[in-house]
Amino acid sequence: MTTPDVPVVAAVLGKVAQLAPSVEGVDEVELTAAERERAHLRVRSRSNRELIISLPRGEELHDGDVVHVDDGVAVVVVAAPEDVLEVSPRTTREWALAAYQLGNLHRPARFLEDAILTPYDRSTAEVLRGLGVATRRATRGFVGERCTAFTDHQHSHHHGDERHD
Repeated sequence: MTTPDVPVVAAVLGKVAQLAPSVEGVDEVELTAAERERAHLRVRSRSNRELIISLPRGEELHDGDVVHVDDGVAVVVVAAPEDVLEVSPRTTREWALAAYQLGNLHRPARFLEDAILTPYDRSTAEVLRGLGVATRRATRGFVGERCTAFTDHQHSHHHGDERHD
């Protein structure tokens, strides 16, 4: 049940630059990567605007998305700072090794032009450094392109007679 005076966001409106000149100000709603991936949630902006997010299944919010405009003020999604491991491969081989290991370890990953981000985990950092791949712990938004081949948190499938959970 929704409160009648709380706006429901059913689609992203674009970026602030696309909405100018109708936007005179910006209000931010800070969300973690897990929150930005959710289709349905209730949020509160820094200026105390409450919104209900109800996006189509599979759609996710991105840093910089405008989700609502109220009296010329755009409510913009901001990626919350998170404890991440910045993986900085220098060669094609290192990119392949890093991506393979992160996938093999079932680690969430976001791909940038020059790095891969994953939530910080000491053992993951040690594995990657052992392969010669540069890593650095950082506090920043967990942003970038993600691969969504498997969307459920648990997956189960068969490899011939072998079961993989």
